[in-house]
Amino acid sequence: MSEPDTDIYRQKNRKLKRVLNIILLSFLPVSLIFIFIFNSLIGAILLFLNLLAVIILVWLARKYYNWTFVFLLVVVIAIIFKSQRWPLSGTFYTIGFSGLACSSFFSSVIFLKRYHNNTFLKYIGFSSSIILTVVMLGLLWKTMHWPLAGIVLNVGIIVFIPFLFAFIFTLPGSNYINWSKSERIVFFRAVIIPMSFVYVMCFLMFVIPDFYRSMTRLPLLPFNMWEFDLLNMPGL
Repeated sequence: MSEPDTDIYRQKNRKLKRVLNIILLSFLPVSLIFIFIFNSLIGAILLFLNLLAVIILVWLARKYYNWTFVFLLVVVIAIIFKSQRWPLSGTFYTIGFSGLACSSFFSSVIFLKRYHNNTFLKYIGFSSSIILTVVMLGLLWKTMHWPLAGIVLNVGIIVFIPFLFAFIFTLPGSNYINWSKSERIVFFRAVIIPMSFVYVMCFLMFVIPDFYRSMTRLPLLPFNMWEFDLLNMPGL
């Protein structure tokens, strides 16, 4: 394409992106209102429209790390479907967690190959992506009740917790101020956002397990932490 054609193409992409962003900002809260207040399938239809808008936006951006947003939205849809006892929740869980695991593993390879001049991003990005891959697979296996799920999820969470401390203590020496714009974008979209998702899931499991169970309609998953009741006996 010539330069004028390229400019026209870019302008059309910008207009389309604006329209899709407006759809996301308007349809997402409306869909949640229809689901949780009116318990209507209209909310599910609007959620699908949101998912399609996110997929188109990611496709227009043509960046591998943007697919994290798509799979995160699929997981959110799966959780909503599960809480409402709608069908296809297992399918959405499988697509969402499998996609997150695959995208994290792909990111780990990219971190090792491309970022030789940024030691922090190379090794911390690689380590976080591998840990995220294991955790996502563990969440998928637990959700689908597949064998060895507890072992995979426990290993992922046990490694994830000390990694957070290593990440926090090494970040000040990463020379973040001098990073390029592309490095910062990759850092936030391929590392920070999926790590924040895992952190929120762990927070719900350990701190407010009742809300986690009501949201996912699953038992408390990691470390075999099952509920127990004290016997109502005199003197206790």
